[in-house]
Amino acid sequence: QSHLVWAHIAKIILYYVMYEACQAAWSVVLYAKSIPEALPVWIYGFAMIWEYFSMVFVRSALSVHFFPRATLAYFVLYHTYFYSVPYGYFDVALIPLFLLMAHAMLYTILALEAPTAARGTVSVECPREVYNRLSWPEWNAQLPSEWTMFLPLNFRQTPLHDQEIADSGATSAFQGGGAEATANNISIETSPND
Repeated sequence: QSHLVWAHIAKIILYYVMYEACQAAWSVVLYAKSIPEALPVWIYGFAMIWEYFSMVFVRSALSVHFFPRATLAYFVLYHTYFYSVPYGYFDVALIPLFLLMAHAMLYTILALEAPTAARGTVSVECPREVYNRLSWPEWNAQLPSEWTMFLPLNFRQTPLHDQEIADSGATSAFQGGGAEATANNISIETSPND
């Protein structure tokens, strides 16, 4: 048991080191001009907040459609300003980026996620409305492979209790004071006081 826990801890540490190395390498490539010192940290911090918000709160089909596009638009607008002005107010421009990001998050939760949760489309049985369907068989109880997170969302899941089940000869009827259920020639009767 402890080997599995230590393996996961080592994987998390490895991913963190890879993330930090990638951040340092891309900062040199993308932000090579004269900028405030902490600018790449702020931008990568915003990207991390978007990522965690998407993991936890973006569960409905409307949210999946809206939130990534809105955040990409804000990110592109900021970088359009960044690359079009030689010595701009890049750190001050992070304030509107943050406010727009907070607006998109609040809109996603209040206008897209709350009605979906109230309708029951997203619930405990079905935590997400859209999934990626694999074209090969896998065990249902198995955790998906990590590389499947890069596959596109192409499948709508219906909750377990809303799926139609083909009638296999089992019937259930509620009549008057008691209930009868017959399946495979077994009869169960309950009294009206149960």
